[in-house]
Amino acid sequence: MNLTISDSAGDRRRRASEILEDLAQTWPGDRLSLGDIEAALGDRGFGLMILVFTLPTLIPGIAMLAAIPLVLLAIQLMLGMSKPWLPQAILRRSVAKADFQRIAGRMMPHLLRAEKVLKPRLNYFATSYAERLIGFACLVLILLLPLPWPFGNLMLAVPLIMLALALIERDGLFALAGFVLATISSGFLIAVTWVTVQESLQFALKYLGM
Repeated sequence: MNLTISDSAGDRRRRASEILEDLAQTWPGDRLSLGDIEAALGDRGFGLMILVFTLPTLIPGIAMLAAIPLVLLAIQLMLGMSKPWLPQAILRRSVAKADFQRIAGRMMPHLLRAEKVLKPRLNYFATSYAERLIGFACLVLILLLPLPWPFGNLMLAVPLIMLALALIERDGLFALAGFVLATISSGFLIAVTWVTVQESLQFALKYLGM
């Protein structure tokens, strides 16, 4: 069952929180799939999908499971695809409407607070070319998720969430801030990893007498 909740002609662009609220309250079926939510969000699907799959990366033990769809979404953004594509096995995953209402209720206060500062601006950073850059930045951050550093996942998840919100609301300023934070976080983790690997190799060679 599909139901696309679209913006009325001449009306302002509806926010993600309003669409999610409509889905939670007016969805006619007993269950909602990820594909249903994606269809309802229209061109904001990439942002919400990245946001949804980034949250589990903060939970130890399941970060790599979330990384699989995140990599697919980031590559599609880089390729300039207009709508996200995920395997049907993922899109068919569903929740009961009552559970979705409970999840939406918990998310809504945080999403509403973010939307108070999010707005379409700095259009140069919200173009299709910028979206490709966002896809590249997301891919770099996602590929760094396996690094076993304390708080490393948090350092990577925060810029991912910022870039996802920028996509949802076409906020170029938020995108720019996400780029800056992504550069700092990824650069720091790469540098620390490189130094650690070099030090470990030198220690191993010294231990082996080479």
